[in-house]
Order: sequence, then C-alpha cells, then structure tokens
Amino acid sequence: MLQQILDEYGLRHAVDEDGDLTVRWEKCNIFFFYYGDKNEVLQARLYLNRRFSVDVRPTIVLMLDDWNRTKLFPKAYTVLPDDGAVGICAEQVFDFEAGATREQLKYTIGVWIDTLLRFAEWVDEQV
Repeated sequence: MLQQILDEYGLRHAVDEDGDLTVRWEKCNIFFFYYGDKNEVLQARLYLNRRFSVDVRPTIVLMLDDWNRTKLFPKAYTVLPDDGAVGICAEQVFDFEAGATREQLKYTIGVWIDTLLRFAEWVDEQV
C-alpha cells in the first residue's frame, strides 16, 4: 500500500538491495522502514547526501539542537557512517498498531515527506 501511495504522489521509488523502500531526490534520500512484531511501526528516515568534516560536527549538533528545540518534527541528528564524514538524518515515526484508514496513512506520508524535505532545505540555508 505504501508503494501505491507514493505512486499517487507521483514519486519514483525503488526497493534497495536490503529490501528498503527508497525515494531519491537530488539532495537527499528518504527510506521507509517497518518495525515491530507485525510491522506496525512505520518510519520515514531522510539522509542528506551532503557530508561534513568531523571537525564541524559540534557546530552541526548545535544547529540540529536548535531545530529539535523549536520544531515539533521531524527529529534530526548526526550520524557518522563508515566513510568518516558526518551525515545528517531526520525522521518521522508512528506506531499504527491501533490501525489507520488508507486516507489517514496517505495524509501522514504526505506530511512526513513535506516536512522532511523542508528540513533538508533548512539545512542548506544554515550551512
């Protein structure tokens, strides 16, 4: 159903080698992950393509702290992948164990994508 919703939004998507659903943009990628015994928890995680030197990580952390303090969502943080450069992630997550209508899920996915992409633009304005 998630792939159908992405199609309805006109978003090209693919399933990567790990089986994760991905939507790619020029500046970032959004991955969708399922968690829980019944895959009831859905997460959308944005990875910025841009990387930073480890030396500027403290500055980036302060910038993301400001975002997390002043915005309700998405949650943002740094990661340090194997390449040694600092990456920036943001994520939205919800536990759908109680259920949701298709319309609710579509609306949620649309809001998630919109706010994640707004976050990516905000980062570009900051650094």
